[in-house]
Amino acid sequence: MRTTLNISGDLIKEAEAIYQTGNRSKAVENALRDAIKMKKLEAFKQLKGKIQFDTNSVDKLRSLENDEK
Repeated sequence: MRTTLNISGDLIKEAEAIYQTGNRSKAVENALRDAIKMKKLEAFKQLKGKIQFDTNSVDKLRSLENDEK
């Protein structure tokens, strides 16, 4: 999808260097993917201590998955 964005040239150059793409679109796409992953990880970390896991059920599911392989 084509989109017009106003982004600092220095920021784009830094993203290109970090991702070693040589391509502005790929650099921005990679940076957005990383930003989204980080935000999702932060949200997941916020759940620590708020969710109870039944470890026996988790172990059972894992053993079933291994049996299928």
